[in-house]
Amino acid sequence: MLRTSDAVQEGMAAVMGALKAGVTAGEVHAAWLAVLNRYGLEKASRIGYSIGAAYAPDWGEHTLSFRANEPTIVPENAVVHVILGMWMDDWGMELSETLHVRSGDCRRLCDFPQHVHIVER
Repeated sequence: MLRTSDAVQEGMAAVMGALKAGVTAGEVHAAWLAVLNRYGLEKASRIGYSIGAAYAPDWGEHTLSFRANEPTIVPENAVVHVILGMWMDDWGMELSETLHVRSGDCRRLCDFPQHVHIVER
């Protein structure tokens, strides 16, 4: 579990390092996959999406999804939710951030400590 936690935290740093206006959503996803590959982990689903106030057809807006080979260009001033969840047979974890995409980087919109909080039952 701790090893996966390390991968998720490193993966978030990689995603945030790759996320800026003008890159494709697939390039951002590839940064995540590179970390997972180093740890011998897999996750086939998307890792994030655009959010906003448009509410059509729903709150997810269906305009930008961070998944493998996604060609959509990430626009400047987009607001996205990156959710790095890893779900195993008997446990799971996730680390998520809401990010503002800028011309050369992205900015966190929340000041909550960026690490996985381990809760034992």
